[in-house]
Amino acid sequence: MKPVFSEKSLGIDIREKSISLTLLGKKLRAIEVLAEQTITIKTLTGKDEKAEKHFLNKVNHFITEHNAWPESVVVSLPRGYVTFKTFELPAPDLESAQSMVAFELERQFSSGLEDLYYTFQLTPKAGNIFHITSAAIKKEIANYYLDLIRKLNLTPTILDVSTFANVNLGLSQDIENSPSVWALADISPEALDIALIKNNVIEFSRNLNWSKPAIKALNSKESSNPAQLESLSAEITKTLIDELQQALSSCRSIEDNELVGHIFLTGGGVLTPYIMQQLEKETEVSTTALHSPEQVKTLESSPSSLTLTSLGLGLREIKKQNIETNLLPKNLRPKRKKVNLQVTLALAATVVLLLAGWFVNRVVYTNKALSTLDTQLNEIKGQVTSLEKIDLEYEALKNYVDILTTINKQYPDKLPVLDELSHSLPRNTWLTNLKVNKDKIEIKGYSPVASNLIPILEKSEIFKETSFVGTIISETAGEKFTIHAHLEPASGK
Repeated sequence: MKPVFSEKSLGIDIREKSISLTLLGKKLRAIEVLAEQTITIKTLTGKDEKAEKHFLNKVNHFITEHNAWPESVVVSLPRGYVTFKTFELPAPDLESAQSMVAFELERQFSSGLEDLYYTFQLTPKAGNIFHITSAAIKKEIANYYLDLIRKLNLTPTILDVSTFANVNLGLSQDIENSPSVWALADISPEALDIALIKNNVIEFSRNLNWSKPAIKALNSKESSNPAQLESLSAEITKTLIDELQQALSSCRSIEDNELVGHIFLTGGGVLTPYIMQQLEKETEVSTTALHSPEQVKTLESSPSSLTLTSLGLGLREIKKQNIETNLLPKNLRPKRKKVNLQVTLALAATVVLLLAGWFVNRVVYTNKALSTLDTQLNEIKGQVTSLEKIDLEYEALKNYVDILTTINKQYPDKLPVLDELSHSLPRNTWLTNLKVNKDKIEIKGYSPVASNLIPILEKSEIFKETSFVGTIISETAGEKFTIHAHLEPASGK
């Protein structure tokens, strides 16, 4: 028996030269990782069609292989495209602080907010001071990536930041002695992302572009030379210590006498244990690898920390998080209602009880009616024996009618469907395959603009719940599509 999930969520972590995907399923009291994968890609610039096609094909393969059509799609873009700002805002109360944030963000982001997608997290501090953690990205860059995601028939519900996803994971884990200040380092072949957290609030974040292709090479091998691992780890550790020291000196919210009590590492793959050991030795600060929350059931083949950020993204919509930000403006967010599972189950139980009572009542009533009819029928048969032939003929005819009805349901008439398609579809659209099965239909073909077909078919009286299957593929003959729909009898025809 297949497990039943109340909700599915897909986390998509896009980096400069890789993309990580994690599909999560939520049950009543548990969250499971259903599938995860890290895919190597070329840098997406909007000018390389082969790179975009490779990206779409790889992600589409993951989606179709794992039937990953979730209710929630949470995406993060390369951290280097995101501008990160933290500042303190004095205000008399929370409502006033919220109304003042937009004006202060205009000052913080010198380029202006009209060309940016932005978000912020507001945290009250002592003395009518509010801490603001904000992030922004250019609309042009964000829309390019979002359009790529939509070509996969996925609708992004949240545009997040990888730093926020990783910090949320860090806040979900137990740290010995619970230090007030701790750090997080996200290590990838292209960049190093550092965040400083104080009292569960992000005080500072910095992204450093570097080139460490050796990290990618080592993570792609099953075994590596220990001497090579030690050497590269020592180089990364030195850079990491320098950047942490610079971050601490740049962060005005952390005093000189306050020490970092813990360091989390993620993204390093096979290098993580070596970096942990060397970092603890050099700094004398406890260091651990970031891992998934205890309540999340992971796959046995989980590839260390390579998909942790996408897991953190996937958790956004199915579990309450400390940092809940969204770079998508409200007009781009899909309208969806969160389902309260407990209320739904209670209502379902009530409906079942009502139906059971109604069914019992109908059974009793039907039995009484049948008993009366049987008595009358026996009296009539006793008086008119010739009616037995009529009964036999009636039963035979009824069997024939049942057979014809079953055949009509299993093999519906295709002519009305073909007639409706010929009147609905544009003349520049042609079909290569038509499959009609009971109350469902699947059509394949080519059209110059395939995305226009769904609204056209939805206007028909016999096509309902029309949707694309898989990805729209551009070819010489046009856009190749596959459409699935439910059939309903056309009224008045």
